[in-house]
Formats: sequence, structure tokens, C-alpha cells
Amino acid sequence: MDFNREFKKRKCNKEEDKPTNWLSCLPHEIVLDILSRLPIKSVFQFRFACRSWQLLSHDPHLVSMHMSRALIDQRLCLIFHCDYPIRNQLHFVEFSDVDDCEIVRKIDTPFASSMPEFSVIGSCNGLLCLVDSLLASSIYIYNPFTRDYKVLPKSIEFQDQIVIFGFGFHPVTKEYKVIKIVYYPSAYNLDNPRHFRRLTYFNSRRSDVQIYNLCTNEWRSIGEIPYRLEKRSSPGVLASGRLHWMSQCGKFNGRRDRIIVSFDLSDDSFRNIPKPDSGALRSWLSSYVAVLGGCLCAFVPLPLGNGAMDIWVMKEYGVQDSWVKEYTIGPNYSPSFIGPEFQKSYSIWRNYLNGKLVRILCLLKNGEILLEYKGGSLVSYNPDSGMFKNHTFQGMPRLFRTTVLVGSFNPVVLS
Repeated sequence: MDFNREFKKRKCNKEEDKPTNWLSCLPHEIVLDILSRLPIKSVFQFRFACRSWQLLSHDPHLVSMHMSRALIDQRLCLIFHCDYPIRNQLHFVEFSDVDDCEIVRKIDTPFASSMPEFSVIGSCNGLLCLVDSLLASSIYIYNPFTRDYKVLPKSIEFQDQIVIFGFGFHPVTKEYKVIKIVYYPSAYNLDNPRHFRRLTYFNSRRSDVQIYNLCTNEWRSIGEIPYRLEKRSSPGVLASGRLHWMSQCGKFNGRRDRIIVSFDLSDDSFRNIPKPDSGALRSWLSSYVAVLGGCLCAFVPLPLGNGAMDIWVMKEYGVQDSWVKEYTIGPNYSPSFIGPEFQKSYSIWRNYLNGKLVRILCLLKNGEILLEYKGGSLVSYNPDSGMFKNHTFQGMPRLFRTTVLVGSFNPVVLS
């Protein structure tokens, strides 16, 4: 649709136009520039003012401009995923590193009846990738601000399978992809997946890499992956157009070690990413990867415990010598752990408690690091002063897992 033509049809007539429709009197380029500078919540509310504004919110130029400015200005939204009291729920708040005056608001999940329990397996450019946490067979791409969602077609499944996920976007190919790395018993016959001999050991399993492309709306298999990925490293971490996971402990380069495995979203290939020379294997047994400021990072726990860690940053992607130990987070913060009654009741934390004590969420505009501690504590860490600051918001849920994204109007069905 030609949005310029739509706006030219509307004339600035005091009798025909409402006072709230003053934007139609301005040149289209200026209107786009104004709206692209607003927070996602404000733009979302403006859509309901009149029909022409509703049409304007779908303008691909506005969608692109708003997304670009939000990334540059770091207009972050925090998505809180919780399952209290019965069903999994999503809440969001527009985050500012200046104050915590924003109110947490609940997000409608229009697919709740068909997928009452789900896990967030990735976020990219304002889109969430969700998977049915009961069956792991239903996958949805969902924009929590437009409420639009897409149910992905089914892919090949196996009994007794172990699935590792990834979701990402490549800036050159402009393609969104969902990755399923499936480990299944080696006794399976791929021509007849129902016929198998049950085996329980992970090392006895074969693998099948399945890729879904949002543009083609199809799954395709590229065969096996030559690595055994750590289940707890799922979902993959997106950096430089590639997804990243930690491998299981195995023999690499003639010694027992763990490695960083990447998947290039442009050519669908796996590679081994050189990790920093940060010490013995023991320090890497509980390490994980994430992204800070757009750079791939490795988080290596320190013997001090209680969330203490070194943060290594790869300044130049793929270059081993560019790894720098950028931050060290001490054990000075004491998180409030949840009680045993909660650990038994809520699936989000039953899964989470088996993992790490602290998650690195993102690097804030003021240079602080946003952390999420086990037990539902949202904390920012100042590397210069070594001080921690708790963040609480009105309406914040009791139990949650946080996903950081930039709110957008990106469509889930690409034309």
C-alpha cells in the first residue's frame, strides 16, 4: 500500500478532521521522523487514535526507522516471563538506567489456549521465539507489541530426543531463522523414526540439524552436527550474525576441554570459535557465553563463588588475540534466594536453579552491566565503583526470567 497516497487523500479541514489528527497536516517524512523517536509504548497507543494512524503504523519505512533509532538509542524493554499462578505469562517494562518509575504491564498472549506453557528460546529485533514447554513440538514467532504471531510448521521429531534451540537474524541476508539441533538415540531409523531401540546415554546419540527460514516458511535438514552441545547453553547466543553455544566437555586439540561452537546464519555452517586463554579446564566447566555491547563474551566463574566471575570480551569477532578480560564482578552482592516451596511449584525456576547463579543480560547505556540473579533479583553493576543497584518496578512479578529486547513493529509474516 502507498502510505504517501493514503495521507495525501486526507485534507486538513477543520470540519472533517479531529484535533487529534494534526499529523496528517504535516509532510509524510516529518511524521515518520517524529514517530520514530517515540518509545514503543507511545507509538503503540497512537495506533488507536484513528484509521490513518493505524495504517501509518504499518508503513515499512516507519518500522525500519523506529527499529534503527531504538537500537542506536538503546531503548530497551525487559520482558518478564513467569508462570504464576497457573499459566505462563509475559510482562514488560520500558527500562531506563536513570530511574525505575515505569510500571510493569501484562502482555496478552493470544495463543494461550493452544500453548498454555511455553519457554522463550530467543529474541531478535523485537520478535520473541517461543516453544511449547510441555511437548517442544509447537514453535511460535511472536511480536509482543503488535500481538501478531506465527505458528511454525511441524518438523521431524523423535522419541527420547534432546533439543537445543537458536533464533536469530542475519543483517546481510535479511533472513530470520530458527535452529533445532536434535540429539536422538543412535538406534533410530531416519526413514521410520518410530522404530528405535531406546538408549539412554547422550554419547550414544546421533544428531539432526533442522533449520526454519521465516521467508520460505519451510524446515530443512542439513544432517548431523560434529559437536556435542551443552544442553544448558540452549538457546544459542546471537552475535555478528551467528548463534553460539558451549560444547560438552570432550577431547579437542589433543586435550580435554570445552569449546565455543558457532552457527553462521548466512551459509548454515558450524565453526569452532577460539576461546580466551583464561586458565585451566576447571574454570570453564561452568562458563557460558553471552553478548555485551554487540560483542561475543565469555563468562568464567571465579573460585570465590556467589556469582563472582571474569568477563572476557572478543573485541574483533573470530580473532583469538582480541579476547580481553574486560570486567571482574566480585562476590559482594547477596541475592535473595527463593524458598523450597517455590522451587517445587514453578517450572521456570525448577529449570533455572539447575543452571547458573547469575545471568548477564546486557550492557547499559551508562556503562553498567544488567544482571539477573537466581531468585528473581534484577541488579545493575557499576564496573568503576564495584557497586550493585537493585531494580524494582511497580507491578513486577514475583518469579520471572528476563529477556531483553528492543520493542518494534516488525512483522512476523515477511512479504
